Amino acid sequence: MRRLCALLAITVASVGLVPAVAYAAPTDLFISEYIEGSSNNKAIEIYNGTGAPVDLTAGAYQLQVYFNGATTAGLTVALGGTVADGDVFVFAHSSASAAILAQADQTTGAGLFNGDDAIVLTKGGPAGTVVDAFGQVGTDPGTEWGTGLTSTADNTLRRLPTLSAGDTVADDAFDPAAQWAGFATDTFDGLGAHTLDGGDAPAALACGGTLTTSDGVAATRTVTATDTDDTIVDLAVTAGTPLISRTAFTPAATVGGTATAEITASAGLSPGSYPVTVTSTDTDGTTATCGFTVQVTTVLTVGEVQGQTTDAEAGKTDRSPLAPASGNGTSSTLYDVRGVITQRTLARTSAGANQYGFFLQSRAGASDGDPLTSDGIFVFMGAFTSLIGGYVPTVGDEVVLRARVSEFFNLTQLSSASLVRLVESGVSEVDVTDATPPTVLADADRFWERHEGTQIKVRSGSGVVAGRDNFASTADSEIWLVDKDSAVLDRANPYGRRVFRDAHPSDQVADGNGERIMLGSMGVKWAAQDNTTLLPPAHTFDTLTADAVGGLYFSFEKYGVQASSASFADGLSPASGPSPAPAKRDREFAVATYNVENLYDYRDDPFDGCDFAGNSGCTGVSPPFDYVPASDAEYQEQLGNLADQIINDLHAPDLILVQEAEDQDICTVSGGALVCGAVDNADGAPDTLQELALRIGSSGGPAYAAAYDRDGADDRGITAAFLYRTDRVWLAPATAGDPVLGSAPTVSYRAPGLAYNADVQNPKSLNADLPADVDTSTGVDGSDVYTRAPQVGKFTVAAAPGSADTFTVWAISNHYSSTPDARVGQRREQAAYGAAIVAALGSARIVYGGDLNVFPAPTTRCSRPPTSSPRCTTPACKTCGRTWRRTSPSRRTRTSSRARRRRWTTSSSARCCTTTWSRSAPRTSTPTGPPTSTATGRAAPATTTRRSPGSAPARRCRSRTCRWPRATAARRP
Repeated sequence: MRRLCALLAITVASVGLVPAVAYAAPTDLFISEYIEGSSNNKAIEIYNGTGAPVDLTAGAYQLQVYFNGATTAGLTVALGGTVADGDVFVFAHSSASAAILAQADQTTGAGLFNGDDAIVLTKGGPAGTVVDAFGQVGTDPGTEWGTGLTSTADNTLRRLPTLSAGDTVADDAFDPAAQWAGFATDTFDGLGAHTLDGGDAPAALACGGTLTTSDGVAATRTVTATDTDDTIVDLAVTAGTPLISRTAFTPAATVGGTATAEITASAGLSPGSYPVTVTSTDTDGTTATCGFTVQVTTVLTVGEVQGQTTDAEAGKTDRSPLAPASGNGTSSTLYDVRGVITQRTLARTSAGANQYGFFLQSRAGASDGDPLTSDGIFVFMGAFTSLIGGYVPTVGDEVVLRARVSEFFNLTQLSSASLVRLVESGVSEVDVTDATPPTVLADADRFWERHEGTQIKVRSGSGVVAGRDNFASTADSEIWLVDKDSAVLDRANPYGRRVFRDAHPSDQVADGNGERIMLGSMGVKWAAQDNTTLLPPAHTFDTLTADAVGGLYFSFEKYGVQASSASFADGLSPASGPSPAPAKRDREFAVATYNVENLYDYRDDPFDGCDFAGNSGCTGVSPPFDYVPASDAEYQEQLGNLADQIINDLHAPDLILVQEAEDQDICTVSGGALVCGAVDNADGAPDTLQELALRIGSSGGPAYAAAYDRDGADDRGITAAFLYRTDRVWLAPATAGDPVLGSAPTVSYRAPGLAYNADVQNPKSLNADLPADVDTSTGVDGSDVYTRAPQVGKFTVAAAPGSADTFTVWAISNHYSSTPDARVGQRREQAAYGAAIVAALGSARIVYGGDLNVFPAPTTRCSRPPTSSPRCTTPACKTCGRTWRRTSPSRRTRTSSRARRRRWTTSSSARCCTTTWSRSAPRTSTPTGPPTSTATGRAAPATTTRRSPGSAPARRCRSRTCRWPRATAARRP
């Protein structure tokens, strides 16, 4: 009887054979058929006539292929499974024709034999005995052994029925005509059965694999049987239940003809597995059997797939009980799920390709009724516009889908989906939930998780709390809002009607702003049938003018409503908020922090292999060259915008702590202009900031100088630095014995400092190895504490412009690792290292600031407790607008490395904070003007720069040009 042989990576149809033996049984297996056809149509059939089943695995049977006369096997395949008595075992190439694969018990994708290759069947493992040989090992016949139809090239050969033993000498002479009958190329009709002379050829039955159907749905299977030397007169069905029966039968019309039986599983079958046996009978009364299983699946609600999110669980990490316990893989089991298709979606890969999907939601009144489970789910289709089997999803169709369940970076989704049945069309009875998450972040995450995949409504009148972010590579966009009834929108100060990603005292919540709502762009892309479509521009304080409804998606650790449309009314301009008041420079000293947002010039640095488009590139950087401006005109426009903000919005502070300036240094200032040449580290100051200083001066502002330590740059060439007014501030000299700027810094930290910490200079970068016990569970930027080391500067400040009285100010310009939910442990360690630097400075006047990647509210005052040191004394420091940062890694992986990664930002408010200090400390009397510096020079490392494509920073970005890169990988169903 022919049986299933599940071997390697194959699945075969059940076939039944019962021979009537009329000869002395062979003592072992032998090769009964050889197919060397066109392309990959290659197969070897092995016959068992021993009178008992043969376990191939236990016997360690192998097929060996000796290529081109070799004496060592070039391919060895271990065979597995059991061959019944009178049955055959078929080994074939996995790309063979369907007729071959229908009979195959085991396949391989490896290259198989040609006509000049010998094939040997052995048992007992690698050192076992030869059971049968085809061809002659150690001899290359050229093209083939034999001639005509019995040659071994491009023919089918069958062992003569008079032979019942194999050739056990692998290297003896081989003449195929002596033992084999030949047939034309691609003759497959005899594969799957073998008859010895005098025997009754067995019937061959094809039952097929498991017949799967859903609860309440009937299913039908057609079984066939043939007998090469007889006529099939009956196919009987045994199932153990009257609900599975033979509903039609057609006997074979002739000898060798095909009989068919139609077997039906009734819609009344309960969920479960039901074995079915089919028995053939020929005119001689000989029988043969085959079998298959009817599998009736339970139709699940979406909630049963999603599973509960209890109050003890974290919403973002909750998983479906049907998905694998960890990772992004899919379930091995296919599940039937019923729901209404509520929305189609479209997304874009980083390569620009379309990715399709849709949301499925249980019909109102047909859910699982559990408030702790979500009634919606996302169905991922990848690049395909239809499901397996050809069904094109249609909004309003209630369907039963058969699919696998996975957690794709904690988004519960269905994939590899096919349509089981269409229940009804035009269904609109699905619940739509108002987007009103709780304020406490953990509660909000559970709220969203319990509605993941469902239709969510962001109500008209909701307020925008962060302007549209765009991500160029995938053309994604995001807008953050709060519900129209949020207390945030009732605040008396109109510029305070927003919240931030991190918890802040002004928001009156303990652990985050859970009430924030995000709109995503997968819905508007589908509506436009264009994967580059963005959400409409929106800015902080704008208002949603109509309900925005869409499915709730989870990606990059954020829940987003993928609305099919959104519209906004203009609100307050964030740029029109209160600006810092000018400092009273006769008794105040103004310090500002300013992220100049990827300020790269349009010059090709000859010392930098990835400084400009078309350069050879830099390892670990994607793309491998700088994000240079589109043109010099764009760069000059950016300089103009920055100069305008420094002069008019910040009122030209005395000292500016700068972040995200390019570290390139091939230019010097001469005669009031920037002169650029072919010398690296030309003057020890960053070119872009020197050029910005010149622009400030030519635009009516004061004279500034730029300073930095190039060691502080990261791998993509951005660095923190300083700008300071030369009419009042100058760099103090650095000495070898200085406790921070000297050759042996006294910074007390728990890990070794980097080599450049020993440089004697001002400013100076300080860094250290990242301790091994730092929590890296949320990611890490390389092996150092900082990727962008802080710049420590010592400045001598005149009490007033032109005054001989001076005092010393230490400034530390920082650029911490970004994103609030990532690199948390490392960012805490950066703060700890900063505290160590401050402690080393002792009781000095210290400014510690920069881009710390936290997000204070615009109403927050930059206050210090009263001390004998300078302090914040005016309302001018009440507007600390900060940029919002977002890192967008690929959907397939979350990487963390010191490589140059893209962290591009957009901002709807000034990216600066100014603090004015009153003069309250004792003055020291020193000559006016900058003293002679004793700081030593430094050898800057080879550097690269990164520039985000898009418009130069502006106070208010209303156009689509505010688009920034976002990396994601393609997804496959």
